[in-house]
Amino acid sequence: RPLRLVLPCYSNAWMLSVYKNSIVSGASLQQAEVRQKELDFYINNYWTWGSTAVIMGGFAFSEIIAPIPDDTHPVLGTVYLGFTALCMSLDMCIITWTVLVCMWAPGHALRGAEGMKSFHETVDFLKSEQISIYYAFFVSVVAYFGSSCCMLWVYPSHTITNVAGSSILMLSLVVLLGTQLRLEHRIGLLGNSHDEVTGRIQGLAPFEDVADLDTFVASAVPDDAQAGVFQRGMYE
Repeated sequence: RPLRLVLPCYSNAWMLSVYKNSIVSGASLQQAEVRQKELDFYINNYWTWGSTAVIMGGFAFSEIIAPIPDDTHPVLGTVYLGFTALCMSLDMCIITWTVLVCMWAPGHALRGAEGMKSFHETVDFLKSEQISIYYAFFVSVVAYFGSSCCMLWVYPSHTITNVAGSSILMLSLVVLLGTQLRLEHRIGLLGNSHDEVTGRIQGLAPFEDVADLDTFVASAVPDDAQAGVFQRGMYE
């Protein structure tokens, strides 16, 4: 007696499920590509701050380990070491924060337990935390200028030379602050913060609850029935 191949009546339903899952996954991947650009932007910012803080921290470390002359005025020595310690401490904080963020943020965005929600959460966290690092970096730069001005008087030469050196440093700081304010108003945080512009597509919010299909099937369906039982999709 010849054998007959019997196809299950729900084979077409299987294919529809595959097509629907493909569309949902494709929409999530397209949104992830947009948010990836934001993630790369913030990660590059953190790396820039961290790399610059390494250089400034090295300069501050070389100043703080140098012995102060015994005849230095106590107030001058205190102000000098205070500026130097503040600059070095902030730079070490920036280095630590940026290293940890650049290590953990991409991993949380890629392997977060909540899928696209974890990706959104990571990008939003990077956006909110960069302002703290920005201000810490700004204060460290000002503290380094103060330390450099004090250093001219801690290790004095001629009075005219010290006054000229201090004046040049202060003038450089004023020019730096003026340039920074202009950049802030044009493309920075002041007046053009871009808070309302994000890569999150609100229309795709319903698809952010899509679970890991492989994990769902492996946990919800017995091993002996995974290949022969039709599972309804989340969106029908």
